[in-house]
Amino acid sequence: MRFIGRIEHFGSLIYDTERKEYIPIDQDGTNIILNVSPNVDLETLYYKYFSHRFSYLNFKSFLQLIQSIEMIDKDYNSNVVFLENSDLEFFLNNKFISAPLKVHIALTYECHLKCRHCFSNSGKKSEEEKNSELSPEKIMEFLDEIKENGVFYVSFGGGEPFLKKEFIEILKKANQNKMNISISTSLSSINAKQIIETMQKENIKIQEFKISVEAVNSKEYTNVRGKNLFENLKNNLQLIIDYKKENDTFIRFSFVLNKQNYSFLPNFLSFAEQYSADGLVFYPIYNVGRAQEHPELFLTNQELEKIQRMINNMKERTKIEIEFFNIPLKFGKNGLYNNFGCGCGKTTIYLDPHGNILPSGMFIKYGRKFSLGNIKEKKFKEIWKENVEKELNKIEADPKCNNCMYFEECKGGCMFRSFDKYQKLSYKDPTCTINPL
Repeated sequence: MRFIGRIEHFGSLIYDTERKEYIPIDQDGTNIILNVSPNVDLETLYYKYFSHRFSYLNFKSFLQLIQSIEMIDKDYNSNVVFLENSDLEFFLNNKFISAPLKVHIALTYECHLKCRHCFSNSGKKSEEEKNSELSPEKIMEFLDEIKENGVFYVSFGGGEPFLKKEFIEILKKANQNKMNISISTSLSSINAKQIIETMQKENIKIQEFKISVEAVNSKEYTNVRGKNLFENLKNNLQLIIDYKKENDTFIRFSFVLNKQNYSFLPNFLSFAEQYSADGLVFYPIYNVGRAQEHPELFLTNQELEKIQRMINNMKERTKIEIEFFNIPLKFGKNGLYNNFGCGCGKTTIYLDPHGNILPSGMFIKYGRKFSLGNIKEKKFKEIWKENVEKELNKIEADPKCNNCMYFEECKGGCMFRSFDKYQKLSYKDPTCTINPL
């Protein structure tokens, strides 16, 4: 079946296995999809269930819409299979989605680089350390498990995911599960060329390459990365461009901004345009991992405001999609959750190489304090259900946010930044200058 659906508190979330995207459907639309069939008279269906909700014209328009995307055929046969969920009532009562939308999987903390800002402190690892990481079999079992729970967006990162020996086999499994796959990579490892060529040869479909570029000349690249592999990056970027010619792939460059490099923002854009990037994403440096050794790189709120103005100007003169992880955030804009705080632990989660599930990768700074559970010890379904009752998802909104015009989409901002500064999840993001603390 092309479409796979999950019943949710707002209606349903339906995944299109061909287009590799989620389609949120409200309660009325979900009820129409569940009840329409060749054996049901449309007028009877409308007047029995929906006439008090909307007009017959709107009813027919919705049917035409879902026919146009082939969710139902011209004879009103459904092309949607809804997943069974024994815990559905629990999630409906708690108004919490039955599974996240996306899982970020750190395959390894092995890395050939030693970046100053690395949140996971990745680098050269001993054989003992690498052997303690999740086996490829366990990772592929996990991919099956999240698929059974309706999770189809997956991002592979690290460390450097290209250094995971069984990376190609893991990608094949995700492809087999018809998942939307994103890869976060430096694209500078010695085996990157081989991996990309194998992807092409094996017809492995990747929806997004998220390439951490960090610098656009050899000197700065070496300064940030610890090694001069800038030429490797440029050569491999050409391979990705060639891969894109035969595949529907989005190329996104990412940069971690700090006090020493944000003035180069226009250069970052020029580099992205030169190498045919579709998107750019900028993150401010976080006080976590190796960055803790470099407090001189941290940005002030005034500098963040200056960066936002620079990025706004850049957006006006390019077709490249540009994002900046800055206040106000947009996590709440999709309406999938009502809780305070960003979407971490609510719509997205992070799986570390040792099996711990965290709200996001930044929370590795606090060890098991924020672990939702470990997939070596519990099934994912059980971990996610228990997550609903975690402190992370029971936070009362900071009163300072209540009257903010951006509250519904921002929800108070980044929970990690709040906890890291104040040791409280209930405080609004300390980088916010819209309503100063």
